[in-house]
Amino acid sequence: MDTVISFLNANPIISLFVIVASGIALGHINIKGFSFGSSAVIFTGILFGHLGAKLPAEINTLGVILFVYAIGLQAGPRFFRTIYRYGLSYFVIALASLLSGIITVWICVKIMGIDEGLGIGIFPGALTSTPGLAAALDVKKDPNISIGYGVAYPFGVIGVVIFVQLIAMMKKTANEMKEESEQSRHSESSVCIKQFLVTNPNFTGKPLVEIELHSMTQANITRIKHGDKIFMAHGDAILHLNDTVRAVGTPRELKKLEHLIGSETETPMDTSLNLVTRDVFISSPQFVGKTIRQLEIHSLYGVVLTRLQRDEMEVVPTGSTMLEIGDLVRVVGDKEDCDYFVTLFGQTEKRIHETNLLPLTIGIVLGGILGSHYFTLPGGIQMRLGMSGGPLLVALIVSHFGKIGRLRTRVPYAAKYLTREIGLVFFLAGAGVSAGGSFWSVMCETGPLITVIGLLTTIIPMGVAYLMSVYMFKLGNLAAIGVVCGAMTMTPALGVVSSKIDSKTPPLAYTAIYPIAMVLVTVYSQILAMILS
Repeated sequence: MDTVISFLNANPIISLFVIVASGIALGHINIKGFSFGSSAVIFTGILFGHLGAKLPAEINTLGVILFVYAIGLQAGPRFFRTIYRYGLSYFVIALASLLSGIITVWICVKIMGIDEGLGIGIFPGALTSTPGLAAALDVKKDPNISIGYGVAYPFGVIGVVIFVQLIAMMKKTANEMKEESEQSRHSESSVCIKQFLVTNPNFTGKPLVEIELHSMTQANITRIKHGDKIFMAHGDAILHLNDTVRAVGTPRELKKLEHLIGSETETPMDTSLNLVTRDVFISSPQFVGKTIRQLEIHSLYGVVLTRLQRDEMEVVPTGSTMLEIGDLVRVVGDKEDCDYFVTLFGQTEKRIHETNLLPLTIGIVLGGILGSHYFTLPGGIQMRLGMSGGPLLVALIVSHFGKIGRLRTRVPYAAKYLTREIGLVFFLAGAGVSAGGSFWSVMCETGPLITVIGLLTTIIPMGVAYLMSVYMFKLGNLAAIGVVCGAMTMTPALGVVSSKIDSKTPPLAYTAIYPIAMVLVTVYSQILAMILS
């Protein structure tokens, strides 16, 4: 074994990928629907570190920067919009529940006298937050932080999974599921198709472009049936009384359309006549960065865009929607028009996977510079965002606005995923190896105590998130399931409970609070590290 470790230490790149590969293999082991995934790399890192393996510190730093920057790119488009859209309710829940975790750790460290590094690591471990671990290690270079994280992490996972399943089994939750409808406040993001009978004379006899429906609803009318004829809903199409229209939109927006033009109908529309549907990835750069209105898609190409999927989000496009490379759009129109549109907008499949490295690297450089800068707080306290906070903040901003100056900053989903995963496993391998040398001795000395503290740091924030969701903001039990999973940044727990209850509310609530919690736990971890340093 000594020979193997000596070989690995002489070849750090080989050592890195041996640790990563063994960790990923361990993470693939599935026990009743649960697995550690990439997070298991920290455990194999601890094992190799205990055996004497070493890794350069630069690997850890590189992993932190790549991982946190990719997280920021993922959360940015939704982070600020979520706060704006849902008000402060989710923000307050995340703020309070995570703050209760910090207070719990601080009290336990001060009263029970455990090592401060262990306490700092317990906080992100109990919340299953690897970005939090990265932020804490950036402030305080203490291997005990990784040990605390490694001990608390599995109990954090198990605790959240059990807690949300208990909520799902409650009678109140079952009653909510029976009463839930598509018009629920959280179901508005789903896209569906409905047909309406035109009965309002105020919307007849005029071209659609003059009616300006998008000033009143974001639903799209895609097809019109007049008599026995079915045709595309171009801007110059005219509605008549008793026409049937097909529209695409969220339940809320379609309900608005129903109030405007007429009641919903089940009248069949044979769409086989001349009209076809195409799904195409936008790949031509001359069309990106411009809105659908600027491109004059209706008038120039004779087609209607009915849906747009970007990364993991699906929306109904309107005239103000801006196209980006890699957008998946659904096109409806005559066969010749659709084929022509596809040829112009999506002819190069390879381009949708290409990543412009210039804005990506500029963003990382700006994040590194920002993270290295010291800020003076009231009282003369000096602090910096570090190699986790700086890149995270820059990524949130550039992904929200979509550009740095004239440079478009969109990164394809596959590239974001790969950057995130590579950064994650590099960081976990480095953190695990650093902690491995003292892991066993620390566990023998204070293992049971830090396990109890980890459980408390999981249970208390969960309880706060649940109580605030149900009793303060009246979101209900179904939404509380998603809120708890999101506030604890615990995706596997959501997956487990979603397989047992048929409701869209928990995933939608999770999606709303998760980016907020992910950013807050990173900031809180830095604050806790500074307080206990």
